[in-house]
Amino acid sequence: MTQLITDEILAARVLAGDRGAFRVLTERHYASVYRLSRSILKSSEDAEDAAQEVFVKAFQALSQYAGRGAFAGWLRRLTVNHCLNRRESAAAKCAARSSSLELMAETLSAGVEADPVRTLLRREARHRIAAEMNELPSQQRAAMALRVLEDMSYEEIADVMGVPVNSVRSWLHRGRARLRCALDSEEAGV
Repeated sequence: MTQLITDEILAARVLAGDRGAFRVLTERHYASVYRLSRSILKSSEDAEDAAQEVFVKAFQALSQYAGRGAFAGWLRRLTVNHCLNRRESAAAKCAARSSSLELMAETLSAGVEADPVRTLLRREARHRIAAEMNELPSQQRAAMALRVLEDMSYEEIADVMGVPVNSVRSWLHRGRARLRCALDSEEAGV
């Protein structure tokens, strides 16, 4: 029986000069880094660029990781910080307007509806949620993405984002309230 080599062992091998070990780390974590990047940056193209940039940064900063904690958590924190910084740059703000967070809306349960009218209303609600998610501030959107897409606890989100748990609670509360308000006003026909 072959035993899976842990991320931490692979990271140590990379630091010892084994570049092939970094390729394995990249293959293991690329999908989650891309998904998290897309949820923050809103655009597939921007997320693709950001994911590649994150792995370049991870390779360059691997000595700072040096086996402290879980590699996946360190990589998520690096991804969130990189994406938030990228999003704040003027060039990224202009380019990021074109796409939505449909991925997050798709993760919400659609349910099996026999009634075509109810199915249509649910689809419209998911599109409205995606549109509202696009309008959330970066920190709220990142916290919501980590909660919904990665199913992380408040404490894990706080650790990844490098903020107090109360900030995460506040961002999630405000984000949910804004989404709820948008859906309520949509239902009321406002």
